[in-house]
Amino acid sequence: MTKWSYAKDAVKEAVASASDHAADDAGMLEALISVALTTLAEIKGGDYAKNFIDYETSSRANAHVDIQRLT
Repeated sequence: MTKWSYAKDAVKEAVASASDHAADDAGMLEALISVALTTLAEIKGGDYAKNFIDYETSSRANAHVDIQRLT
């Protein structure tokens, strides 16, 4: 299993369990993203995490597709 497949499974599991935690799908994803970004900043530093966020948001705006993420 690739890291991307693992991440997709984690997202599906979080969304599927939203109602068990008095949350909606978006709320679960927001919590997952927030915790992941906080952890990324702790591991790699705040500047790295900010650059990652900037890259990801600009990629969405430009319809950029990373082939690895399709797996």
